[in-house]
Amino acid sequence: MSINLVYQQRLWYSFFWETKRRKSVLVGSVREKLEQLINDAANEKGFEVGKRVIYPNAVYLELAVDPKVAPHSALAHIRARTSGALRSHFPELKKLPSLWTRDYAVYNQRLDESALGSLSHWLSEKKRNIKARHARRKSCQRSCLRRTRR
Repeated sequence: MSINLVYQQRLWYSFFWETKRRKSVLVGSVREKLEQLINDAANEKGFEVGKRVIYPNAVYLELAVDPKVAPHSALAHIRARTSGALRSHFPELKKLPSLWTRDYAVYNQRLDESALGSLSHWLSEKKRNIKARHARRKSCQRSCLRRTRR
C-alpha cells in the first residue's frame, strides 16, 4: 500500500522596483488603477498578493507563487500587465520611454516594517545621489565653457 501525499506549498517573494527616471507618477487614480491591475494579473496566474506598498515612484509587492515558477517570471508577468494597461489608460504615461526600469530587487522572504523603511531610505538616497551627480556635471560643463571662451 502506497500513500501519495500531495500538498500545495507556495513560496513568498518580496519585490521592489521603480518607475523609469524615478518619476513620481504613481499617485491618485494611477495608484488606484495599479492596485487593481496587480490583483488582476496575480489572479490570472494564481499568485497570492500579500503586502503591497505603492510609493509615488516605486512599488513594493509580496507575492506567493508556486515553487515551479521563477521569481523573474512572476514579476515579469505583473510588470508587463500593469505597464501596458496603465499606459493605455493614462496617456500622460506615454511620455516616459517605458513605465518601469529594468532593475528590481527580490527577496525570498517577507520584509518587516523596518526593512521597508530602509528600502524607502535607500530610494531617497539614490535619488539624492543622482541629483548631486547631475549638478556636478553641469558645474563642470560650465567651468569647461569658461575655459574655452578665454
